[in-house]
Amino acid sequence: MERLPLACGGRGLNSVDDMTEEDLGFAKLVYEVSLGDDKYTFIEGVENPFSCTILIKGPNDYSIAQTKDAIRDGLRAVTNTISDKAVVPGAGAFEVAASSHLKQWMKANVEGKAKLGVMAFADALLVIPRTLAENSGLDQ
Repeated sequence: MERLPLACGGRGLNSVDDMTEEDLGFAKLVYEVSLGDDKYTFIEGVENPFSCTILIKGPNDYSIAQTKDAIRDGLRAVTNTISDKAVVPGAGAFEVAASSHLKQWMKANVEGKAKLGVMAFADALLVIPRTLAENSGLDQ
């Protein structure tokens, strides 16, 4: 009830005795849906849509908590990207870039048996992105 007046443009009241037209907000559509034993009220088309509710349903508390944490982490990542105006690549992007740079550096600066050590380290860096790709069901 705290966010509803903010979204609709109205004010929260304790009684309807002193209610005026300015106290009322606006929403294009308000409807109620029954999902199982629970009833949910959906409000759409408000003036200030700065918040929303995500309904999470699952077979047990553990899966609901996992989904909730994943959504929270994703929303934080988007918020950080917007506020920082920058993106730091993940999912093994650093390891791929470091391996590529090591191989280029090795061709110009390393000779003899030392090349084998640099090449082995550059190839070892690719284990992380390969594992991430394999775990995601992609062709590594």
